Amino acid sequence: FHEKHRGGLPCGWGRVAPKELCVLLKQCKKRRKNLFSSLRLTNFVLQMMYKQLISEQRYTISVLLQRKCTLKFIAETIKVSVSTVSREIKRNSNEKGVYNAHLAVLRTKRRRAKTPGNRSIGQHVRTRVFGLIRNEQWSPEQIAGRLKTEEGINVSKSTIYNWISSCTPHYRDSIHKSLRRGGKKTKRNAGQGRTNIPDRISIDERPTEADGRTLGDWEMDTIVGKNGKGVILTLVERKSCFMLMEKLETGKRAEQLADTVVRMLRNTELPVRSITTDNGTEFAAHKIIASNLNTKVYFAHPYSSWEKGAIENMNGLIRQYIPKKTDLNGISKAYIKQIMDKLNNRPRKKNDFNTPNEMIMKFFK
Repeated sequence: FHEKHRGGLPCGWGRVAPKELCVLLKQCKKRRKNLFSSLRLTNFVLQMMYKQLISEQRYTISVLLQRKCTLKFIAETIKVSVSTVSREIKRNSNEKGVYNAHLAVLRTKRRRAKTPGNRSIGQHVRTRVFGLIRNEQWSPEQIAGRLKTEEGINVSKSTIYNWISSCTPHYRDSIHKSLRRGGKKTKRNAGQGRTNIPDRISIDERPTEADGRTLGDWEMDTIVGKNGKGVILTLVERKSCFMLMEKLETGKRAEQLADTVVRMLRNTELPVRSITTDNGTEFAAHKIIASNLNTKVYFAHPYSSWEKGAIENMNGLIRQYIPKKTDLNGISKAYIKQIMDKLNNRPRKKNDFNTPNEMIMKFFK
């Protein structure tokens, strides 16, 4: 070309002089080289940042493992780090330690289906969650824990709260009514007043073994209705969270209450190693309870409700069904039993989301 056009040609429409053409070609070649270098660098960075392997990379891993290649060679071949290859093999190998690409792809799809992450979750899961809140009064944390242990579905309690917040105002308010605190923060009870109970045994004398880690440590309290009329006796076993409740027709009379406690605990056939309660005068006949059940009743310090936290928490759950200032005269025994059944079938985080009834069944087995 240069020999043919050594003298140069006049520049015209669609024509370029040889010298200028050479300069232009050099510039294009340089820009092309820089472009390819930039693309290679971008591709490398993206591959290093994106840790999820694709199916083709998994098949490559499987083939190279059969050829006895090293992890370093496999990582260089599919352009990922050695640790990524190592994790992939450990996570998706079968029981014999053999890596199979087809099995790895299937397992990955299953894990993604069970872990919603930032992806949308099926409407049927949300419907079920809202149903458990409205019908069973389970908390978002209890629902999240139960879905994970029973079905392997990972949905955080924060996600559930976000679902509730995204609902329409009317539907959101109906769900809030089924939550323990109605979606609002409430002040906790300051505790019972100081009373003189004969032969009272302080919680300071309770043995360290009665720490609620072994079945048989109970806590006891009462729920009082509007204007002090109507009383419900509540008991909770600290380890299993198994609870008992019964309406007292005789009110706060100490001896009748003590007889009711003895009957209720005997009917369960569960051990009674200790009972902890507050300083209410309704528990003045604690000796009747202790002698009939061969146990001891311990009293918390005045204004120290946290020393019997299990029963305080349980009473808070009961308030979902029987709000404060409720006239207990209108509460039937059948409704109280219904509440008791619901709470004993509600999963608890402290017990790996097993229900109290399930914990008791394990004990009798």
